[in-house]
Amino acid sequence: MAKLSEGKTSVLSGQNLWLRLLILVMALFSALDASWRQIILLMLLYLIFMLLELDLYPKLWRGLRFSLPFLAAYWVFGTLFGRAFPDLVLFSLKLIFLIETSVWCFANLYIKDILRDTRGLQKRKWGKKLLRFALATGLYIRAYFKMFERDKIKGHNSIGAVLDSMVGVGTRVYQSSGIIEAQLEHILKTPLEQRVNTLPNLLGMSLLAVMVLISAV
Repeated sequence: MAKLSEGKTSVLSGQNLWLRLLILVMALFSALDASWRQIILLMLLYLIFMLLELDLYPKLWRGLRFSLPFLAAYWVFGTLFGRAFPDLVLFSLKLIFLIETSVWCFANLYIKDILRDTRGLQKRKWGKKLLRFALATGLYIRAYFKMFERDKIKGHNSIGAVLDSMVGVGTRVYQSSGIIEAQLEHILKTPLEQRVNTLPNLLGMSLLAVMVLISAV
């Protein structure tokens, strides 16, 4: 999830937004038809690249925790409808891989970086509206995850309790709409400083190239 303000610059935080989205789309298409060997290699690839920014690992763990209710429901319904065990495992691995990709693309992304990389889009009226909608959605999702994390979901909680917590958090986020809208207005009015950093983009392109190679063999 994009961060509200810029903190300590990391080796990955300056990566171009459009490159991040290209990586995300490539990961999605790679996962659709990936074999067992390919999906495992892709997962290992991201784990290796994440060594460049160790803060991504706890964020990946939180992302996996959030996916547990969906995975549990998938296994229950998959078993009821007679899905083969290997198919259930392969789908679960693909979901974990997509979570890895999402963490890589968005966990170290700042909203100011989004505004910098979308200057051309902001020159168009429809582009401004699209960007505003995307940022508002991101802020709502960010608020949801923060509130959900505060609920301290325990491993022994039932799936029903987790789902009740998710609904309750959604209600509280909706009630905070005024605060989120104020945050959005403040972000859009904040002046931006120019920043150029080629290393994160080179790393992203390297990751993308290796992904293509893995998907092709």
